[in-house]
Amino acid sequence: MRARVAVLPDGVVDQIAAGEVVERPSSVLKELIENALDAGAGRIEVTLEAAGRDRIRVEDDGHGMERADALLAIERHATSKIQGLADLERVRSLGFRGEALPSIASVSALTLETAPADGREGTRIRIEGGARQGVERIARARGTTVDVQRLFHNVPARREFLKSDATERAHLVRRLVEYALVRPDVAWSARHAGRSLLDAPPAASLLERVAAILDAAYAATLVPVEGEVEGVSVRGLIQRPAAAGAARRRQHVFVNGRPIDSPESLRAALAGYRSTLPPGARPDLYLFLELDPVRLDVNVHPAKREVRFRDPATIAAAVEEAVRAALGAGALAAATASGPAGPSRSKPGDPRAASRAPDQLALLYPRRPPERSEPEVHEPEAPPPGAEPAERERAAPERPVAPGLWQLHDRFILAQTASGMVVIDQHSAHERILYEEVIEDLRSGARAAQRLLFPIVLHLSPEQHATWEAYRGMIDRLGFEAEPFGGHAVAVAAIPAFRHRFDPEAALAGLLDDLAEPGRGSADMNQHERVARLFACKAAIKAGTRLASREMAELIDRLFATRLPYDDVHGRPAVLQIGLDELDRHFGRH
Repeated sequence: MRARVAVLPDGVVDQIAAGEVVERPSSVLKELIENALDAGAGRIEVTLEAAGRDRIRVEDDGHGMERADALLAIERHATSKIQGLADLERVRSLGFRGEALPSIASVSALTLETAPADGREGTRIRIEGGARQGVERIARARGTTVDVQRLFHNVPARREFLKSDATERAHLVRRLVEYALVRPDVAWSARHAGRSLLDAPPAASLLERVAAILDAAYAATLVPVEGEVEGVSVRGLIQRPAAAGAARRRQHVFVNGRPIDSPESLRAALAGYRSTLPPGARPDLYLFLELDPVRLDVNVHPAKREVRFRDPATIAAAVEEAVRAALGAGALAAATASGPAGPSRSKPGDPRAASRAPDQLALLYPRRPPERSEPEVHEPEAPPPGAEPAERERAAPERPVAPGLWQLHDRFILAQTASGMVVIDQHSAHERILYEEVIEDLRSGARAAQRLLFPIVLHLSPEQHATWEAYRGMIDRLGFEAEPFGGHAVAVAAIPAFRHRFDPEAALAGLLDDLAEPGRGSADMNQHERVARLFACKAAIKAGTRLASREMAELIDRLFATRLPYDDVHGRPAVLQIGLDELDRHFGRH
């Protein structure tokens, strides 16, 4: 017999709607928190029992509701946040569907208490399984309290699908942290089974909030982000490449104050990290996007975790450029030294420190525009036998070319700044310089080559020779001119014209070895990036190489002319800053 079309009872409709909005306890918490924030709350207190199964109570000090509004709030399709269809294109509030409270009430025992102002009459409404149980007048302070108990008690199948308490509690904590990050100006308190989950007083900034709810030392690994492309503003915090781990633990994206799941934005952020991260590393990200509401659709999913951008390419460009600019401008501020005495007394990751960093570095010595031609380099002359000690000191290459510039153990360059010193890893610094130059050469043409008086004959292994043939075009653009020379040998007639000394045979052979090895590099890299990264590593000045004073000065000058001077191509720091206050503290001057 064919089924007849029928209108569903209200109770069934309510439970279907609840299935769209209320997936698990954290879904309830999300809806209640959004309502509290939209009501202008300055303080939100959350109480949980049995990972939200038995109780989710959210209390706020927002503007509250009159009795008539409270009664309408528990009806389906009722909301104060939109008035018509056109409002959907300019949604600024977090919640707007008008489904949350009745949907939650249909699968729980819900009590709503609210009052619009201190001293005025409040309202208490009790609902169980979608049926109103009572409405009372009460006295209470301004604000709203929603107490949800026995979630899914009338839908046992849904309750059985919930995960373990540990899993559900983790989802609850994630939602709490997300909204605490969205609103650092709001005081947050959350307790589970009598134990504190979150206690965050109002904070002056996102960084202060991160330090309060996570850890001050962790916050010191973050650098500020701020940028704008075609009306898309990007701000927030990102993790220094050297501190990034393999787990994708804290990657948050917010759009107009709304936490969302946005794989596209995360991919764009990682693109901004290119050439700074070791393979497999995933930095922590706290990215806040602001744009005109007409440029996105937040009504594509009942839980509002997904949005659709009108111009996703612009969003991706804004995120990538902001991240790359932050890594180039702000990483030094976070790269401060911490010894046994602990971190510096300066506020971790202070954005003001980031803005000061370039000025401090400019005081090392007069800046010269970087050149791509080969300069004349004079090696220091060895002092003659029997020379006086003063003459021997003058001949030593560790002497600074300008006040505050030394080479330490033939691997680090020490330079004085206005407020302390920096230590530069000469190999990492040269890697960064070569990587950015080689990327430009591969994209725009060929590097200047230096022809050899007599060709170098390299006898390659079969694997190296096959790799050379596969990558010959790119290798030519690096500045190598090589031709087959019988068997697996090649004759190299020209090599890249580099300022600093490098071994062309070892660099080319090492590059071919690494290119032949599968899996070297990240899946996010294109071929140009992979070749540039591997070649920069092979061709860069090695630790243990003694540098002339002019070479040190030029290396530093070229390093700070790159876009990302503070990290090498493996994600390791290239520059370490040590402030005078840190040195004073170590020597007992504080």
